[in-house]
Amino acid sequence: MKIMKSINARIILSLSLVIGLSLISLGVISYQIFSRFTENDMIKHVTSVTAQTNQSLDLYLSEIKDSLHFLSVDKDLISNLQDSISKNSYAIEHDQIRVRITELLYNIFAEKSDIRGYFIYNNDYKISFINNKALIGYDSPFLNKVWADFKNTQYALQTRFYGSHKPDYYESSYNKTDGNVITIAANIKDAYDPSNSTLYGVAIFDYNISKLKRIYDQIQTQTGIESIIVDDQQQFIYQTDPSLTLSSSSMEKLFEHSSGYWTENIGGGKSLISYSTSDVTGWKTVSMLSFAQLDQNLKLIRNTTLTLLAIMATLTILFASAMTIRTNKPILVLVKFIKNVGKGNLNLRLERKTKYEEFSVLNRGINDMLDKINELIEESVKRQLLQKEAEYDALQSKMDPHFLYNTLQSISSLSILGRNADIEKVTYALRDMLHYSLYRQNDMVPIQSEVRSVENYLNIQNIRYDGKIRFEFHADDDVLYYSINKFTLQPLIENAIYHGVEGIDGDWLISIRITKQSEEVRIKISDNGIGMTPERLLDLRSQLSNKNLRTGRIGLFSVADRLELKFGPSATLEIDSIQHEGTIIVLTIPQHYTERGDQHDDGTTN
Repeated sequence: MKIMKSINARIILSLSLVIGLSLISLGVISYQIFSRFTENDMIKHVTSVTAQTNQSLDLYLSEIKDSLHFLSVDKDLISNLQDSISKNSYAIEHDQIRVRITELLYNIFAEKSDIRGYFIYNNDYKISFINNKALIGYDSPFLNKVWADFKNTQYALQTRFYGSHKPDYYESSYNKTDGNVITIAANIKDAYDPSNSTLYGVAIFDYNISKLKRIYDQIQTQTGIESIIVDDQQQFIYQTDPSLTLSSSSMEKLFEHSSGYWTENIGGGKSLISYSTSDVTGWKTVSMLSFAQLDQNLKLIRNTTLTLLAIMATLTILFASAMTIRTNKPILVLVKFIKNVGKGNLNLRLERKTKYEEFSVLNRGINDMLDKINELIEESVKRQLLQKEAEYDALQSKMDPHFLYNTLQSISSLSILGRNADIEKVTYALRDMLHYSLYRQNDMVPIQSEVRSVENYLNIQNIRYDGKIRFEFHADDDVLYYSINKFTLQPLIENAIYHGVEGIDGDWLISIRITKQSEEVRIKISDNGIGMTPERLLDLRSQLSNKNLRTGRIGLFSVADRLELKFGPSATLEIDSIQHEGTIIVLTIPQHYTERGDQHDDGTTN
């Protein structure tokens, strides 16, 4: 605990706390902002990939859809299909029609490498036209469903998409597969005669699921995104990972809007789910990305940030400590010097020249003060002043080093805070006070000089108390040129601070009002401090009137005694106080002018 009494230790500790807390706050805020930014960037990236993937799928399916539309409006095809279902068509003519339709299908679809199979069939007449000699199983439940879907369509160019299924309707082993296909079907009707409702056939186009696998596997490899395709019947068409699934609540969210995203816990970890709806098929492309990789990256960033903050804090504290010790060195020299002076070593002197001009001025002022103090002591011994004057000198010699010590401590604090303007203000105020206190012969000065000394004293104290003191002053015309004992007002102002306003919250108001009344000068000093109890006020008035009852308040009694010694019984000191409201002290002295020969450059009288 003893080390904490050191100003260096306290400054270093305070700086360490401020710097540490500032850096920690900065690190936490930066990490939060970066985390939010990274998560938003991840969401933006996944939604963009989902939309792009959906567009790629739409582009591929649109090409097939356009091909089917082109096929459906082919006049030759419609004419051949009309002939194929004619009851008068002979077998040889039917074979010729089959060849023409097969060639037409080949010319349109032969270049598409992902086709599993394509054909046109009429389930009612059990007629099919396929790209090879394979046969179609007309009893296939899937084909029966497709035919039923298109049986009653009113217009031509109607297209339907069917999700993943096994193409079990191919009777040729060449076309059979263990894998699933996705089917696009279109009705073939006479688009040029809307009144003709005959359905001549349904064009079937089967393409491999492997096409989707290439698209989505590339995305998964590049970004780590898993994908699912869900049709409008909420059935899974394709999954990059067969184990992927969606809960019933997630499935409901998919169909609330055409696109969007949300986060939920999947497999014990937080994941981002983004989806987009195909304009061509109405299917949902769903992308899923785990936050595990993001969390790992953020953990690395957090650890790196903490390490850098620790290094920065250590270096900053070391630098601040070095600067504090270096800056406080002259202050500590002054403090040590004042302590030695306070012990009675008045023959000690400070170096007059230092690195800092302010301390040079202060050192010279202190040395001059000590020289004058020695002179005053010698003069006091030679002249054998009155006992009351000796008590006053003793009081002054005890108070000046204590006040000076507090002032130097304030200057030290200001230097740490870098408040150079306030240091200059305090230094010059202290210099004026020292100058004012050094020159004394008959101890009488104009009231304006005493008021100026009080203002310097309050300026210094206001720095110490962070500007809480508010000083109000008023004087009648010409009253400031009358004489008063030197250091009459300052002890009263000091009492008002330490025993009055220092114990209240808010602004501290100290007021001095000097008025001229007949042949007297009336000085009223008031404050808004804690005041006194009626018992304490009565006791203090008794001690003022009867010196034998005095037990303390040397400053207040000394002022009253010195006024009486100088002006006689016509000089009075009266006190009034109300608890929790403040105290008023009224000095009454005769009007007396200082002799001209006692005036000095600073306006003081000696």
